[in-house]
Amino acid sequence: MNNTSESSGRSMVEMIGVLSIVGVLSVGGIAGYVTASHNLRTNNLKDEISTIVANIRSLFFTAENYENLSEITLINAGLVPDWMVTEDKLHIQNKAKGSVFVGPSDHWYKKDGGFILVFNGLDAKTCRELAISDWGSDMASGFIALSVKNDGDLTVNTSDLTDAFVQEKDTIIFSEDLANGTLQQVYDLCDCGYEDTCAIAWKFQ
Repeated sequence: MNNTSESSGRSMVEMIGVLSIVGVLSVGGIAGYVTASHNLRTNNLKDEISTIVANIRSLFFTAENYENLSEITLINAGLVPDWMVTEDKLHIQNKAKGSVFVGPSDHWYKKDGGFILVFNGLDAKTCRELAISDWGSDMASGFIALSVKNDGDLTVNTSDLTDAFVQEKDTIIFSEDLANGTLQQVYDLCDCGYEDTCAIAWKFQ
């Protein structure tokens, strides 16, 4: 009888130990999955940004400026990936299901000499990762500055980037400053908590 009781006791302890290990592994697996999913989505967003910028430059390569740039222009030219075009074929959205806007901006005394790309619907972590990504810090890259909003959508006109010379502002980071490191500023600007209400606008020439 004693042997049976001891055996049963050990079996129960062993079972609890096994369940504990399984629980720990499950939690670790879920955390790993969430991290991997987030990294994949962020990488997809980076690809979307790079693709749109490259396609804009390709489309307007022989044009004098970006005066006619719009979402419809890109969609009709077949320069937006199908998964980014809404069902009505009139708008663009990103992998985060946020709206995407494009449009011309003045640059260096030249009307419509640059363009702006806006990504809305970002969470705080994604916003921070996209903001500190290497979009270029020299003239060749064409990247000029970015602006961030953490409490709602941005548009081309509300980005504060449309003027020929972008004015210094707390919500704006210039390409040279981004290269020199502005991690704390980016962290604060992208503080939208647990909501997908962060937005970034990039200005390129």
